[in-house]
Amino acid sequence: MSTDKKISTLVDQQFPFFVRDDGPNLIAFVKAYYEWMEQANNAIEVSQNLLNYQDIDDTYDKYLEYFHREIMGTIPRSTLADRKKLAKHVKDLHRGRGSELSYRLLFRILFNEEIEFYYPGEDMLRASDGRWVIENAIRLGPPRASTYVVSAFLNERIIGLTSGATARVTRISEGISSGTLVDELFLIDIDGTFQDNEVVTLFDDRTIFATIFATSGALRSVNIQTAGAFHQEGDSVTFTSASGSGANGIVTQTSGDSAVRWLVERGGSGYTTGATINIYDQGSGTGTNFVVGSIANTETISVNQDTIQPMASVVLNTGPTFVSLGANSASVSANLASANVSSTLISALNYQNTITGTIASLTTTASGSGYSPILPSANVVQTNISAMDIPDPDGGFKGRNAAVYSEHVAGAIDAVRVIFPGQNYNRFDTVTITNISRSGTENASGSPNVTGVINYPGRYIDTKGWLSWNNKLQDNFYYQEFSYEIKSNQFNETYRDLVNSVLHPAGTKIFGRVRLFANAVQSNTVVESKVRIYTKGTGTLGLTNSSFNVTGSSTLFESELEANSQILTVGTSANGMYFVNTISTNTAMTIHGTSANVGYEGQTNAAADYYYVSNTSA
Repeated sequence: MSTDKKISTLVDQQFPFFVRDDGPNLIAFVKAYYEWMEQANNAIEVSQNLLNYQDIDDTYDKYLEYFHREIMGTIPRSTLADRKKLAKHVKDLHRGRGSELSYRLLFRILFNEEIEFYYPGEDMLRASDGRWVIENAIRLGPPRASTYVVSAFLNERIIGLTSGATARVTRISEGISSGTLVDELFLIDIDGTFQDNEVVTLFDDRTIFATIFATSGALRSVNIQTAGAFHQEGDSVTFTSASGSGANGIVTQTSGDSAVRWLVERGGSGYTTGATINIYDQGSGTGTNFVVGSIANTETISVNQDTIQPMASVVLNTGPTFVSLGANSASVSANLASANVSSTLISALNYQNTITGTIASLTTTASGSGYSPILPSANVVQTNISAMDIPDPDGGFKGRNAAVYSEHVAGAIDAVRVIFPGQNYNRFDTVTITNISRSGTENASGSPNVTGVINYPGRYIDTKGWLSWNNKLQDNFYYQEFSYEIKSNQFNETYRDLVNSVLHPAGTKIFGRVRLFANAVQSNTVVESKVRIYTKGTGTLGLTNSSFNVTGSSTLFESELEANSQILTVGTSANGMYFVNTISTNTAMTIHGTSANVGYEGQTNAAADYYYVSNTSA
């Protein structure tokens, strides 16, 4: 930078006239000296532009060195960044000392690269450290605006026009429920309570809207219709219907005066297990039923199988048989078809032997509910035997002389609570309630209460705090609260001292991990370098040229190796590094390869020891 205030132009005027006349060379020398002093970077020029050289953009490199020593003495001179620009912004580096941003800035300055951070303490096991979230959602269906596009709701604030509730949509799940396209919107920042069947629209745009769909969807609750039996409070149950699945819950209340079972008071006689059940008085409840479970004291009764109805129009003695000459159009048994007025009834009718007996037990097929205070009443009739009016020596007539009664049983479900709501339950389908905590129970049933406003049960979104999982125990070295790791393309020794002196916070421990890059033409995969600890495998293996098949001798492939694990082979002519593809047995496996040229020197089953990775250390 030159100066406009030239002293050299005034030199000749500073000498007396006799010097000008007698010593022109002296004047020329002095003038030339001042002209040199006024040139850039010389004394006069510098002194006259001293204020300008305070500007880092205009100063000379030799003065920049003073800046460097003063404000960034720990930073090497051989940086990839522009030193003048660095000097202007180095304050940002010092102000952010110890933060991730300061590390990233330093590595850009020194190596022009982006680094990654890893904090081992994030993967350290801590008690009660699980991340628990409770999700809330609404399900939108028709009717909708003609311009409805569900993506318009994403990350937007919405409002229910009936309830006035507002929320923000974080994500959307699209699906079909009962044949209807339904969109599930997951919400945060909820203010108020959305209602089933209300219109939901964008807070700032009421032209895009849809309705909260409540015909089918998540199960909110179940109204008990038939109570089942033998359940207990706290039992886990599932809820299934013709349309819905996935819901579960627990029994919250049972009673012992609602459901009933049926018992034998008097077994009677003349019964089979197919006897007709007649519940003539349901009492105060509904839904119960039973069948004859077993009979005892059996006897054989011959029962006529023919009835008078097929013969009602037959004119006797009009032909050789009752049904000849078209006198009868109904189907009759073979006996009647060949009988005539000369036949005896015993030969004309079709009698079959039927094994009957005393009712030994009843099987309750449905316990019903609501039988309090009045129990139901019933009778059992064996219709074909009863019609014969056969007296029973013990009283009454066979086939209708048994007596049964009902009594209450424990474990009728009065109420259940839905824990996980499942999906696609239609409000018009009956829900079956199945006990999964104990066997020997009778299923209950109920009517579903379906909602399009869903409060999902809480869940863990990570594994923190889980014992025997992927978290590490604190070791006060790598896995601790105050350690951090830098992933860089540089070796640790390149930057460790500099980071310690410039940015490293006291009381913390730094670790480094080198990223190795494959040839960019072949792959852009980043491989993190680690120390792999190899263990010698049991037995020996054989590699065959041009084959991926590996044969082992006394090996334990199944217990020592797994798919995609790495093995190192060491032998006379079969040295190499391979990756396991599939393991068939302890002595047979295949290895990965991009061609069939594996093995060495054309060997067939070349014997070799092998080593596998048993541990990996940072």
